[in-house]
Amino acid sequence: MVVTLILIRDENGDLHDLDGHLCNAAGQKIDDQGTIIPNAEAEADAAEADAAEAQPEAIAQAAQRTLADYNRPDQYYANRSTIRPPAF
Repeated sequence: MVVTLILIRDENGDLHDLDGHLCNAAGQKIDDQGTIIPNAEAEADAAEADAAEAQPEAIAQAAQRTLADYNRPDQYYANRSTIRPPAF
């Protein structure tokens, strides 16, 4: 979805949107010191899109693993001879 942003230049040369918020040339809202004010809605939409793209990859990768992939003590213990089973 593309949103048209209208910026109006005031007498000092500053850019403002239609709500009166100070903006930079890229259309991002800024405060009086020039610090960008994050847009929570846009960040949430971007995070949801990233999560939606990552889910099929994670599911496909998990489907390719078997139980043997998770049960490999030789990959996790440097000295397997020191591992002793518990006494019953």
